[in-house]
Amino acid sequence: MLLPKGFRGWLAKESQHWQEQGIIQPGQRDQILARYPEEETVAGRMAFVLRTFGVLLLGAALLLVIGHNWDSLSRSGRLLTVIGGLIGLQGVGLWYLHRDSRQGTILGALAGCIMFGAAIALTGQIYHLDAHSPDAVLAWCIGTLPFAILLDSTLLYVGSLLLACSWLGMESSHSFKVSWFGHASDSRPLFFLLIVPSAVAAYRRFRPLLAGAVAWSLVAAWISRDLSAQYMMLPLIIASLHAIGDARARGWRFIGGVGATIATIAIGEIRDPMTSHLFRTDSLACWLILGAAAVALVLAIRSGQFLRIWPAGIALAILLVGLGYELFGKGHDVFQVLMIATGNVATLILAIWLIRLGLTEGRLRPYVYGSLVFLTWLIVRYVDISPDVGMLTMAGFFALIGVILFLLARVWKTQREPYQPEVSPDYRPAWLETGIAIITPHRRSLLWTAVVLQVATIGGMVWRHHQPGDAGERIVLRCRPVDPRDLLKGEYVILNYDFSTATEAQQRSLIAEYKKLHLDPKTVGSDFQLGNIPADTAVYVPLTRLADGTGVAEKPTFIRPSQGLYLKGLTRYRQLRFGIEAFYVKEGKGRQWEDLARKGELAAEIGVLPDGRAGLISLKAMPKAGATPLPR
Repeated sequence: MLLPKGFRGWLAKESQHWQEQGIIQPGQRDQILARYPEEETVAGRMAFVLRTFGVLLLGAALLLVIGHNWDSLSRSGRLLTVIGGLIGLQGVGLWYLHRDSRQGTILGALAGCIMFGAAIALTGQIYHLDAHSPDAVLAWCIGTLPFAILLDSTLLYVGSLLLACSWLGMESSHSFKVSWFGHASDSRPLFFLLIVPSAVAAYRRFRPLLAGAVAWSLVAAWISRDLSAQYMMLPLIIASLHAIGDARARGWRFIGGVGATIATIAIGEIRDPMTSHLFRTDSLACWLILGAAAVALVLAIRSGQFLRIWPAGIALAILLVGLGYELFGKGHDVFQVLMIATGNVATLILAIWLIRLGLTEGRLRPYVYGSLVFLTWLIVRYVDISPDVGMLTMAGFFALIGVILFLLARVWKTQREPYQPEVSPDYRPAWLETGIAIITPHRRSLLWTAVVLQVATIGGMVWRHHQPGDAGERIVLRCRPVDPRDLLKGEYVILNYDFSTATEAQQRSLIAEYKKLHLDPKTVGSDFQLGNIPADTAVYVPLTRLADGTGVAEKPTFIRPSQGLYLKGLTRYRQLRFGIEAFYVKEGKGRQWEDLARKGELAAEIGVLPDGRAGLISLKAMPKAGATPLPR
């Protein structure tokens, strides 16, 4: 329950006296104040928005100042700047927390979390890291979530959603899937776990804005190389779980309507139905979504609200027919016709449902959405069959659309549907409230712990990547010439080596070795390629040191060498990555290294630990006759 500002201030002062007088126990005051947050006025919300933009601009200014002086700082100075900036900004938020200033605490945490992301990137630059870039965004998101949960801040929740969507988009744009426990797998289940806290917060208290942001975040799950209609139906399934009149359902209905329209129009294509690869049967998540649709339909029927049954029924029908086609119907005309008919009927029912929903809730937007779905279906189906009709038919078609628009406008003007009052209850299950009651008295110490974990994350990066240059055996590797258009990217140089890309002979050797180690040769076809090997599989490249200190790479292998110097890397199809493929340079110095690489006279000095981990130390000019450092 939200309290007016004056009454909330009175409660805060009085509860402090109650605690001092022993009327309530320590920690109970925090529980009471957390249960009755302050109601923000329009002016208060606007001021908070302005302060938020102020924090973002000040953060950008701070990062620009750091960037301006970056080249003049030593490595130790850079690390102190990064860690000191992180501790300082998070300290501001904790100071405001001590003063019981909620807005100041949230803005301080926002600035600190932004600095945490910058610290990850700057630490990577200090040690010339060329790791799997989405991992940095994932760590940033995970490091932000504790502050959003402990402060129960919509702003921080939205920030975590943006980071989760960015991570999934980056992961999907790569030519391989995330590797968990040594096996390639879909990254979307982890994405769903990342957005669960935001969804819980949106429904524990009435936050339609946050619920809409969670609904919009599911669009990121559609962006994948193995896109399936199941994920496009998921928002529609969730929409059916809401009571008619619940404002938190609006985002789910819009996103669900868009996804369902795309899927149903695609499978309803008459000339060339887009049925292949739209429904996946090899993913556990897709079967879980089918089960969720069935559960949603049962709950909608039990609720007695007829308009909740429609979206759940549409989703379940499409999923059942689609999966049936994938499992049994390929090559059968009957299943093909059933798919086309189901797709077209489902689109029409979807349009009618949205129109009826708009009339019932007295809201124009769903009514317009439903009208647009119907018109989109009409236009697409007309284009689908237009080669068989003439100009007169086309004229009649456009006239029909015009009449339909007038009729829809007339229906809205003279609507007779009874309005459904807005119903938006908070969801506070006992187990959740019990957990929050346990955590609330320890919120301050937990926030301190979250700050310590952020600093420890940066410290762990420093410790891990400082070792190769400090304690590793140093060796010089000649870099291979690459296309200069791709060499200089911002302020770092992309490095390529003779062993970065497996040759045809090396590919055959690696494939044979992988089959022997992990597969039954009798069950593996002759078309098995290096790309079939799970991405991020560990690979090793032995190194031989020459008399002049340079190293020569031997044949890559999946078997860890028992002795000698070697590099440990990961496979990415034909590419082998070892974390030494990018070197950050001073501003304006990149062109020199680019010219050397184009001539084949560039070398990289690296440090290699006994376990194969390597780190870049410096770049060198290495003419054909020897090695001469380039003046820096």
